[in-house]
Amino acid sequence: MSRTFTHKTDESTLTTLCPRCLNAFRNTRGIRVRRADPGQIVKEPCTYCQTNFGYDYYIQPTSPKSTYFKKGRFDDESECA
Repeated sequence: MSRTFTHKTDESTLTTLCPRCLNAFRNTRGIRVRRADPGQIVKEPCTYCQTNFGYDYYIQPTSPKSTYFKKGRFDDESECA
């Protein structure tokens, strides 16, 4: 039995981030940021601020178990009244 497998990543989550925007994403709960190509040498314009240059990253939500949900949250306003 082979233990190798191919991990397919969603190409739609590929985003270019400068160091400033990268820190903003890393400090956000429920989001995992992973470098697309660790050997990338050429920097590209940042997708968000469009002023600085950075590298390509995959931005993916973490598993639902690790995110924090506040108890007693109302999804519908009619339940509040």
